[in-house]
Amino acid sequence: MRLRLALLIVAASSALPSVYAWGAAGTVIFYPSASARRPNASSGHEIVATIAQIHLHPSVLPVICDLMDIEPSDHSEASLRRQCHLAPIATWADRERMRMRWSSAMHHIEAVDDNPGDDCQYPGAGGWAGTKRINLLDAIKNVTGILADWSGVDEHDNSGRTLLVPTAPRRATFLRVGGRSLSPRPAGPREKEAFKFLVHFIGEFHQPLHLTRRQRGGHGALVYFEGRLSNLHRVWGTGLLARLIRIVPPQYSSPLPDRSDLPIPSQQIELALRHAIYDPLVRRVMWEGVESKWINDIDDWISCPAVPTAPAPESQSTSILSIVSGVLSNPWTLPRALVKIVSSASRERVDILPDGPRVCPYAWSTPVHALNCKYVWPPALIANATKPKVEEFSHARAARPPILDTPAYMAALDDNLVLEKLVAQGGLRLAGVLNWLFATKEA
Repeated sequence: MRLRLALLIVAASSALPSVYAWGAAGTVIFYPSASARRPNASSGHEIVATIAQIHLHPSVLPVICDLMDIEPSDHSEASLRRQCHLAPIATWADRERMRMRWSSAMHHIEAVDDNPGDDCQYPGAGGWAGTKRINLLDAIKNVTGILADWSGVDEHDNSGRTLLVPTAPRRATFLRVGGRSLSPRPAGPREKEAFKFLVHFIGEFHQPLHLTRRQRGGHGALVYFEGRLSNLHRVWGTGLLARLIRIVPPQYSSPLPDRSDLPIPSQQIELALRHAIYDPLVRRVMWEGVESKWINDIDDWISCPAVPTAPAPESQSTSILSIVSGVLSNPWTLPRALVKIVSSASRERVDILPDGPRVCPYAWSTPVHALNCKYVWPPALIANATKPKVEEFSHARAARPPILDTPAYMAALDDNLVLEKLVAQGGLRLAGVLNWLFATKEA
């Protein structure tokens, strides 16, 4: 199979020797045994980073070392893959958020009319909410631009891009169509900070609740999960991944079989693992997903559309007229329409920067946002959200929050590998962007 990898190399080198996405705020997962290993609170971001690590081209690895201020023990590919690892910096932007309060709004994006479960709008007639240029999608474009200026690549210059395709199983060869000719100057503080933000932000938008404003991205939606009161954002940020880590079949506790018909050798996967509790899940995602179920989808995951831009919002008056028109056709929607009109009038409408031909977070995140309506918001939670707020723990008066870890909710996620696919997409897109930014052309 020939993959048109405009951003991504599947780098399988024959030279190798024989408020917070993904729980970064910290959620305690309780186990029967106090001595049992527990998933790290930052597992989701680290899983995305580890999958990206597997797919980095060898020429990118020294640049990564420089950006992370790591001096490897030697410059063999195995040492670079093992020592200059993306996972330790994957949650840097969350760990430093209190110091960098200005960055908080860059961890999410909101559409004015978005109301998952009832109405998924991304952005919809009302456009985007927030402050111009300060949102997750624009943040990705901004930090990518800083790194592109530093490395000397231009995503609008087709003659200067690196395009790599697998030419045979387990090997990747550069087509002679460009890429970086020279190493960039030594990384400065600006480039290092942009790099750490990029690793975090690409993982961030693969948590669907960072793409919606309903109940503060799910923070205000109470649910029960594994017998404990929690909220929807926390469950999707940590609880679901922690559950997946616990139920990985035992065969993934050992290295994968080394098959010559797969593009990534088992040893290259192992070099990216760090003896973390999520290592078996990474192996499962690679074996059952990236190298089998989704192998023909990767091209679409990392490609950008021909017209890679988000639609501009309608004017405020046009948006209100459309709401009123809906009420005239169905008077029963009047209460909800009044809420929309007030909300729409009270929030600033902003445009976002257009996507580029190589880096297109709006296009990539649109199907992720759609998961909010398809899987994330259970009907019982939507119904309860319309009831008067009562004392949270007053069992006599309060409607009990829905229980999420039930077959009715979990079966669709498990059957469709929803979480596994999200971390795979995040990892491959991160690798694709880094390979486009930093890979050098073949001499």
